[in-house]
Amino acid sequence: MSDIAIESIVHREMMKNEANIVAIIRVFAIPLIAVAITIFSPDPAVAISDRKIEDARFACTSFMKGESEKSRPKDIARAQVARFWVVGFLTGAFEAEQVLKFTDETDVVEGGIFAKIKEFCSSRDKVSIHAAAVYAGETPYPVPTVTNLDLNPSDYSCAAYSDGLDSRGNEKSRAKAAEFWAFAFVQGTMTVRYHPRVVVAVSEKRKIVRALKQSCARNPTRTLLDQTAEIASRVRPEWDSGDWD
Repeated sequence: MSDIAIESIVHREMMKNEANIVAIIRVFAIPLIAVAITIFSPDPAVAISDRKIEDARFACTSFMKGESEKSRPKDIARAQVARFWVVGFLTGAFEAEQVLKFTDETDVVEGGIFAKIKEFCSSRDKVSIHAAAVYAGETPYPVPTVTNLDLNPSDYSCAAYSDGLDSRGNEKSRAKAAEFWAFAFVQGTMTVRYHPRVVVAVSEKRKIVRALKQSCARNPTRTLLDQTAEIASRVRPEWDSGDWD
């Protein structure tokens, strides 16, 4: 696994909410937490950053730039993290649709996924990787069993994640990647369950991570996939008056 630290690639910036409708959602995970979301209407999520990936509004143009062979190492690294985000997002979306399947044919599957991402990005200005991922997920297909950052969410255990947080080197990086993946997964489930233009505010990532840490500590034998799916399934907007058990 690459030693590139997720935290050093994703720059922290303030979330810009211009012309967006902000709402509150609740996550009935373990523990109960509250997070903010943004609904973009009527157009797909507009890009606000050429550096931040995890808030889902990373610019498509920056992704395309990073995919170029002549790009700077930093731009290439960001594009690789964007690829990781997209796969996490689609995993969450397909799980919410109950069509999730994994495959070991990573090159073939990623080739198909990112051909769609590039098709969307190349023909539109000022769009985000979130909008491109929604487009790519319109037709379900298997996702890679092992991601490009060497994370297998259906095999990586809560115990390995908890231990990794206290480790160094590759295991520490893998644990941080797991948190990044979990946040992308939640983003994907929300687009299916509520609206394709719903984006969970990046400032709320810490709450998803807190739920993951606490629930994994209590369930060390569960996988990252199962634990994250449980957390994501409990996310509800405040206007959702369904069963809150």
